[in-house]
Amino acid sequence: MAEPKTTEPVKNTADLDEISLAQALRDVDVANARVIDLTKRLTVLTKELRDTTTLLQKTKLKNASLGAEIKRIKASRAYRTAGNAQRALGAVRSRLAR
Repeated sequence: MAEPKTTEPVKNTADLDEISLAQALRDVDVANARVIDLTKRLTVLTKELRDTTTLLQKTKLKNASLGAEIKRIKASRAYRTAGNAQRALGAVRSRLAR
């Protein structure tokens, strides 16, 4: 059976701690830079979303206004008269074509 090895004391722990600390500081710098970048991108996208939503609302209002105007025009006497005249003209043309 194998005998357990005795552990040797770790040498240069100060060097390892220094390296670990330096790497941790670099990691924190990278993480902070990423957070700053993501925050900027989020801010830009939030503004773009807000602008697009505002444009959509304005477009919906304009569409509703135009829809109401079309209904008003179609309900007018002039529109009905023009439709009747067009139908009568079509009937006359078809009779003349025979």
